[in-house]
Amino acid sequence: MKLIGVLHAGLLVVLWPGAILAEELPKSPVCWPLHFAGVTASVNVEAEVQRLLGPGILRDRDGDRSRHYVDSTHTATLSFDFSDSLVEQITVQEGIGADLKPGDLKRATSKWFDPKERFGNWGALHLGSSRDEVAENLGMPQEKPEPGQWRYQSKCTCELPEYFTVYFKGDRVTKIVFSAPSG
Repeated sequence: MKLIGVLHAGLLVVLWPGAILAEELPKSPVCWPLHFAGVTASVNVEAEVQRLLGPGILRDRDGDRSRHYVDSTHTATLSFDFSDSLVEQITVQEGIGADLKPGDLKRATSKWFDPKERFGNWGALHLGSSRDEVAENLGMPQEKPEPGQWRYQSKCTCELPEYFTVYFKGDRVTKIVFSAPSG
């Protein structure tokens, strides 16, 4: 007897003659490097970020260093947080980030930052993806820290946990934060 598995709206439906079984897919950890714009969290350092994207805008508050970039049309912001020069967090969001002032936009603009860049399994997701698209691509999240946030763990780490959080406004992805805390 031949079984057929079909993925539909986060459910695995198994079909065989005379019966249909539906089972919710397990919560899905991912296994790919947490990266965006050629930069990988917990791998690249600040000098490499600058080499790839330009100087951007540096913010250094009480030892918390970050660099911020906007795309050429000023519709999205890309930010990197550093710990001892190592990229610890990457944030991609629609709009101009709160750390940037109108006078910063020219210096923060990077022609190498494309907010349409994709992430997720097989690069299927992007800013603007729907909740259903995220669930279909990544499965249901391991955590929902707050309403409108889905968190996914990376199962491909050695010791320190790596994860990313997808932020929704309504039904659309408006922000992604890739986190690889250095401890």
